Amino acid sequence: MKKTLSLVLALCLVLALAACGGAKTSSAAPAASSTAPAASSAAPASSEAPKLDYPKKNITITVPYAAGGSSDMTTRSVADYLSSKMGVNVVVQNTAGAGGAVGSAAVATAKGDGYSLLMGSIGPLTIAPYSSDTGYTYDKAFKAVSQLTDIPIGIAVNKSSNIKTMADFVDYCKANPGKMQVGNVGAGNIQHVAVSYFCNKLGLDVVHVPYEGANPAVAALLGNNIPSICVGVTELTSNYLSGDFIVLGIFANERLDTMPDVPTMKELGYGDDMVFGINYGIVAPISTDDAIIDYLDDQIAAAMQDETVLKTMESLFLIPSYADTAAYDARIRSDCEKNEQVLTDLGLHR
Repeated sequence: MKKTLSLVLALCLVLALAACGGAKTSSAAPAASSTAPAASSAAPASSEAPKLDYPKKNITITVPYAAGGSSDMTTRSVADYLSSKMGVNVVVQNTAGAGGAVGSAAVATAKGDGYSLLMGSIGPLTIAPYSSDTGYTYDKAFKAVSQLTDIPIGIAVNKSSNIKTMADFVDYCKANPGKMQVGNVGAGNIQHVAVSYFCNKLGLDVVHVPYEGANPAVAALLGNNIPSICVGVTELTSNYLSGDFIVLGIFANERLDTMPDVPTMKELGYGDDMVFGINYGIVAPISTDDAIIDYLDDQIAAAMQDETVLKTMESLFLIPSYADTAAYDARIRSDCEKNEQVLTDLGLHR
């Protein structure tokens, strides 16, 4: 009897185990939360993605302009966040020269290990390589990571100037060819190209004065050492709000909330093609592993949603405009094509 009872119990146990096994197989998705540990332990080790061994040391982001400008402020606004989340220091290094080409060239030849990054700007990436011998081009030297901001360009004069409107500026230039000086952040940058394109279209003859960044240009205008400048609106806003600068017009599709009374070049009738902006973003040497690029993009995407970062940008009059790796790469390539043609039309292509 005991032997028969033991056989019956054994048979029941086998059937129960079989039933449990069948239920697990047929309802794997619904029961995922309760069976996940078993499924994980059963999976072969080779199916797991390898852990990214990065970062292990400090990361340097080179800003190819002097400290204090919009590119520098954009970089620093996210660097602190990245440092706090990535477990290493993200160091901002300013390497100015040749309108941003010096710092850009240094990163172009750096090791692609994720520890040398560049705050990419439209001038050094999409204009300078076609107007001078920079030793690099975007498509052969860099990989896009993320776009951070997109800032329109404006033309401004000192409040003491007799020029009060864009029409006054145009009239003066026509009456005094070769006398109006326009400060910018260096030959081959979008600010230089925008004014050149504008003046060429209207038949104006002006003198371009390059500075090693927007801040020195702003200081020169504030001190009345130059009659006009063309820089990003970020660098103009505080002096515009204080009344020290008159912003004559901006190269944008629409007016800005921070400068509601400043007209766009389009609405002033200078043409729908009068739209030029400065987009800043992070790029890396072209040999950088895609896994590192993806990791950095994820971290930057999170930074661009962080309330503290966004408030910092707002306080600095920066205009957040995040774009992921694919979108930023497409933007840079499109700007390369457009600006190379503009340089050709202006006779500035090397």
